[in-house]
Amino acid sequence: MRVIVVAGLVAAAFTFDGAAYAYKPLSAAPAPPVEWTAPDARSLASDAAVGEARRAYRAACSEHQNAAYCDCTTAGVAQVLMPDEVRIAARTIGERINAEGDAPYAPNSDTPPAAVSTAERIEHVEGFYANACAPYRN
Repeated sequence: MRVIVVAGLVAAAFTFDGAAYAYKPLSAAPAPPVEWTAPDARSLASDAAVGEARRAYRAACSEHQNAAYCDCTTAGVAQVLMPDEVRIAARTIGERINAEGDAPYAPNSDTPPAAVSTAERIEHVEGFYANACAPYRN
């Protein structure tokens, strides 16, 4: 009879200890931050459409700036803006990028605010890349 009682107490001790261990909080390691990135033009439009718009923008830019600066700004603008917006930007680039490569507005991010017009999106993105690509200016 003693053996059964002792076995029962030992089993109960292990059960309670295991249950207590299971409820102990694990070390609270901070979760890595989740970074949200906006989809780029190539994930939303065909490569052909992006390439065509990119070439048009680069050609328009080269009328106002050197090749290195235009390569830099074209890469960013064509990645962030949709092909239709890039074509509009190409037609109107002289209004925003002067001979020195300055833009009237230089934001801290190439992601434009939500619910803005196409003109505001273009101004925002070009302003960011005009500033980011400044080392490539003449």
